[in-house]
Amino acid sequence: HQTHQAGSDGTIDGKLVEVKTISPEKTSDRIVVKSQGDFEQLLIVRIDENFAFTGKLIDRTDLTDCGGKRLRARMKVR
Repeated sequence: HQTHQAGSDGTIDGKLVEVKTISPEKTSDRIVVKSQGDFEQLLIVRIDENFAFTGKLIDRTDLTDCGGKRLRARMKVR
């Protein structure tokens, strides 16, 4: 990405991906991302207290618009 341009964290199968992490301390399953980011998919990674990882890949079109400059997604809490 160019300087001062909203970007993404990487690619998966050629699609730009934004990555958000849910740590063991976080009890909420809600994720909020900035809508101006240049990404096609959102990868939510949950890390549990035993450092086990689970992930969910969501297309940007499936994210909920919060109004304004934010998009929202959820990942089921175990």
